[in-house]
Amino acid sequence: MKTKTEKDFAKTVLDLTKTKEERIQAAFHLENALNDESIRKLGKALLTEPSPIVRHEFAFSLGENAKPKIASPYLMKAVEEDENIFVRHEALLALATLNDKSVIPFIEKFLNSPEEEIRESAEIALQRLRN
Repeated sequence: MKTKTEKDFAKTVLDLTKTKEERIQAAFHLENALNDESIRKLGKALLTEPSPIVRHEFAFSLGENAKPKIASPYLMKAVEEDENIFVRHEALLALATLNDKSVIPFIEKFLNSPEEEIRESAEIALQRLRN
């Protein structure tokens, strides 16, 4: 059996013929991705995946990545556009986990969200970034 590579995992996250669990596990393998294109594929998967549960896990995995300049734009778009509150919540926390202080003004905008969960997520994200 062939050992899967980072490229294989990047392909899997976008492959809707794979099970949700296979896509989630592939995302977890990409948390330490070194290849910028792999991170971009995970970001694209976050924005195109039909399952909110899987998108939530993709957001988490992007937050664990060490390349905020690549991961942050995808997470920010998810915060702004995803229809699922739990995906937006996770994307906010993932932005903070990347520890890139340049996203503080973006996150601050969500302190006034009409949705309590988003306000609280923004508050927690800012606490994480400021400590």
